[in-house]
Amino acid sequence: MFDRRTALQTALVFTASGWANLSFSQHFPSRPITLVLPFAAGGISDTMARLLGQHVAQQLGKPVVIENKPGGGGQIAASYVKQQPADGHTMYVAGTAMFAINQTLFRTFSYDPVKDFDPVTALVTSPLVLVVGENSPIKNVADLVALAKSKKAGLIFASQGLGSIGHLLGELFRSRTGGVMEHVAYKGSMAALQDVMTDRVDFMFDPISSTEALIAGKKMRALAIAADVRAPQLPNVPTLKELGISGVDAGVWFGAAVRAGTPASAVQVLNRALVAALNEPSIRQRFASQGIQAIPQTPEQFKQFIRSEIFRWTPLVKASGASIN
Repeated sequence: MFDRRTALQTALVFTASGWANLSFSQHFPSRPITLVLPFAAGGISDTMARLLGQHVAQQLGKPVVIENKPGGGGQIAASYVKQQPADGHTMYVAGTAMFAINQTLFRTFSYDPVKDFDPVTALVTSPLVLVVGENSPIKNVADLVALAKSKKAGLIFASQGLGSIGHLLGELFRSRTGGVMEHVAYKGSMAALQDVMTDRVDFMFDPISSTEALIAGKKMRALAIAADVRAPQLPNVPTLKELGISGVDAGVWFGAAVRAGTPASAVQVLNRALVAALNEPSIRQRFASQGIQAIPQTPEQFKQFIRSEIFRWTPLVKASGASIN
């Protein structure tokens, strides 16, 4: 029976834990915060993290250190974060693949993005755009679909890698439009974009963040945006939905998480600091110039977003047949 003694003991426990939580939040952070990225230095994700880190450091009064630990589809960086104390001083800053795709893509994977990490906030996103070379005979999406259906050998589309969003979106596009479209996986965007520009391959889906300058420089032609709405960076480019091809929409996104079991008070401090940075007008303007958009969320919103993305991409990975040892 839940008697008065039990009630008193329970109240004391909650009171003690409440004071402990309050005390923790008052002293957090107590040392530098480390942002661990599963990407090499110098890319857009690295630039994003450093820009946000500077603003967070000013808010919290502690240095923010960036550590780049690429490799293993995010497993090297994630394993490092999992080995650190669950106190909020080390954050895992990763993208769509690491949070929602790779646990299905890899035959063996060393972490569960839902069970092993507590979400802090989504950070930024960049919609994907369907591009061809500027000298390609394909002038629009209708041309592309017609050629894929009429050309005996079909068309070839490139991607950033096996099981990447570009690969999965290409497979989804093929399933919705018909025709023959063969996939070629590259190691990253740049090599793939180079072959699209020189017409060695016919088309690809790639983030606006890495294609906008090439489109503006007349080296690539944008046919459609793979999103629900047009992109502010390319306002004259229609969405696939506008062109009658629904359900083929995706963007790369990045978010921040901490090791599971981190005190909620620390997560809230980090969330407030990152959201403030994401809402800073100068930062939003800098992001916009790079083709990315800030998408701040609460920890709970980001948690639900990760779950929805896993639900979305898992069947597509399986249907594609892609797998990595």
